[in-house]
Amino acid sequence: MSKILDIASDESTTLDELAETISYDQGMTNKLLRLSNSIYYGQVHQVDSVKRAIAVIGVDEIVGIALGMNVLSSLTGKESGLSLDMKALWIHCIGCATAAKEIAARINPEISGKIFIPGLLHDMGKVILAVYFKNEYREVRAIAMEQQQPLFRVERAMFDLDHAVLSGLLMKRWQFPDHILYPSRYHHNPSACPPAYRDYAMIINLANYLCHKANIGHSGNPMSVAVKNSTRKAGINEIALKLILDQLRLKQEEIKIFFDITTD
Repeated sequence: MSKILDIASDESTTLDELAETISYDQGMTNKLLRLSNSIYYGQVHQVDSVKRAIAVIGVDEIVGIALGMNVLSSLTGKESGLSLDMKALWIHCIGCATAAKEIAARINPEISGKIFIPGLLHDMGKVILAVYFKNEYREVRAIAMEQQQPLFRVERAMFDLDHAVLSGLLMKRWQFPDHILYPSRYHHNPSACPPAYRDYAMIINLANYLCHKANIGHSGNPMSVAVKNSTRKAGINEIALKLILDQLRLKQEEIKIFFDITTD
């Protein structure tokens, strides 16, 4: 994981260097080859090398998948009695990363290559809360359902922090790069995000909202929430957002396949 993080932080990393790092992990290599040949990426010709898989999937997405799989595997055997459906949450996160790329491509193409990882990992704090504070988080879920409140508001009331803050604290401890840490930390409050990463946080906020609207997985929230005037602040019109929402609904099967391969 530390090697993958080094790669994520180093703009000069080459495809060969990344391919060599991944090739040491046979399980990850097999998953990435299967993923690059899946309908999610829609390749006409067979992908048969790690380097080609990286070219198809993209460096940012490869790093995000690797980090996500590491986080998930570290929690294996701890899922019993959780208040969150981890499968549904991971599908939601894949959908959020997918939507974030689509939004970024329309409003800020320069960051579209960096938005996948925070989109995929933005809800990591929920996993920690659900696994290590099972009873307390079950109560949070129950209150959120009863009051029809978003989880982050009930989390703040009970824990004095929310899952986004916790994600940021973990990412800082694990030395994640800023372009992953800050958008994840501020995805419920983009206006407070450092200016360099404010667009990232706003895009993830919108992508999160669209995934709820499209019923892509489930984040544990009883309701979908977007920042007030989020479309205007992000610089995207309602027609474009509706198109992305429609595309997201059509990609549900591809997102499910993405989940099946990365968690197999």
